[in-house]
Amino acid sequence: MVFSSSIFMFGFLAAVLPLYFLAPKKWRNLILLIFSLFFFYAWDMPLYSFIMIFSTVFDYFNGRAIGYYRNKGNEKATKAILILSVVGNLAILCFYKYTNLFISGINTVANTGIPLLDLALPIGISFYTFQTMSYTIDVYLGGCSVQKNIIN
Repeated sequence: MVFSSSIFMFGFLAAVLPLYFLAPKKWRNLILLIFSLFFFYAWDMPLYSFIMIFSTVFDYFNGRAIGYYRNKGNEKATKAILILSVVGNLAILCFYKYTNLFISGINTVANTGIPLLDLALPIGISFYTFQTMSYTIDVYLGGCSVQKNIIN
């Protein structure tokens, strides 16, 4: 869904804004999450919503684990979790952005016929991957506190 489309302006926005402002404050983030993820992001390719959900949950628990091990004084574990987060996120990003390029390179150099995966690039994958990863990095560096509520 494009921000300038009439379906966004007169459908999505017209439904979300009243719900958001009429809802109690404790429900507002949940309303934004549900509508943004399932109605806005999943509009074109619903399957790719699972990648965003995975990234969010993955880094939420990485942040929680960093906080847990930091409170226990185990800096090796906190660093290992940070590395896991960075590597995991970059692996997802590289898979979707560079798999076909890698296969094409192998086909050219080795003269093979490996078929390309022709994966559609999920919209905004770089943005939300770096956003969720930056949360884990911020928790590790002490720039933000560990979230106890995944919706927030």
